[in-house]
Amino acid sequence: MYKPLISNKRGMAIIIVVVFSLCLLVMFGTMAFHHRSVAGRTKLSLRDQQAYFAARAAMQHFLLKARLFPTELYDAVEFQQGKNPYFDFTEFPFRNEDGEATFQKIQSLSGVYKRILPEESDSSGRIRFFYIPLKMKGSEPEIMIRIASFYNPNYRYLAPGLAPNDPPEKYIAPDNSTNAGHSPEKFLTYFFRDCTNDAVDGQILQPALVTEKASGLETEQSWSINDEGYPYTMNYQVKNVAIRAIQGLRRYNEEAIEIECLGNVIDFQDIPGSKNLQQVRKITRTGRHIHD
Repeated sequence: MYKPLISNKRGMAIIIVVVFSLCLLVMFGTMAFHHRSVAGRTKLSLRDQQAYFAARAAMQHFLLKARLFPTELYDAVEFQQGKNPYFDFTEFPFRNEDGEATFQKIQSLSGVYKRILPEESDSSGRIRFFYIPLKMKGSEPEIMIRIASFYNPNYRYLAPGLAPNDPPEKYIAPDNSTNAGHSPEKFLTYFFRDCTNDAVDGQILQPALVTEKASGLETEQSWSINDEGYPYTMNYQVKNVAIRAIQGLRRYNEEAIEIECLGNVIDFQDIPGSKNLQQVRKITRTGRHIHD
């Protein structure tokens, strides 16, 4: 009568052991899958970060050149639009912060003003610059622009026919599309084409910045600083520099540009990664506003 009882206990023990083993198997399988998933995301995140900093390298390279050569950058931006870089495109408020009128109408010239605070005249007492209203506030001008001196003219645009017919675009927004065949953007392209460690037209312009992966890497940890090469291949470039219009920018004789950079990496498993980075920056001919 005891044998069936002992058999039942053994049967229950076997079932418990099987269930427990299955639970352990599921748990270890879940942990292994989670580990692989986390490792994969870590590698993906690492490549993204590497590509991001590669794009940052392009941005910093460009901004360094812009800091060293602000005039060349500003002129290239103006050439692309058809503007004369020597002309002052500043927009002047009609009244100063104290509410005083800083311009006065010239009676002998219809719609033309001179500046009286501060006064602008040459050694002979003649008016140095002339202004016209760009924007009216009721019957009073709100914003003035400098047109030219009658005896020392400053021409706004680089070629005839670029100015639209109607103000205010006539004075602030030239249309340079008719000169597209002359590639007016080439000066801007020449400015940023060497801000890269990659090949340009089949030629390495910055050989000291080339970052090539060391041979024989099995993991990231297998690379040593004493190895010939780097833990991954990295290259960067400035893809484009576009002109941006920002409201109120003309008040300070500035230009706004959007810089688009690309960073590429190839890890030890020959898996590529890439990242784009855009920033909008203000520039002047003297570089005063290169920072945000």
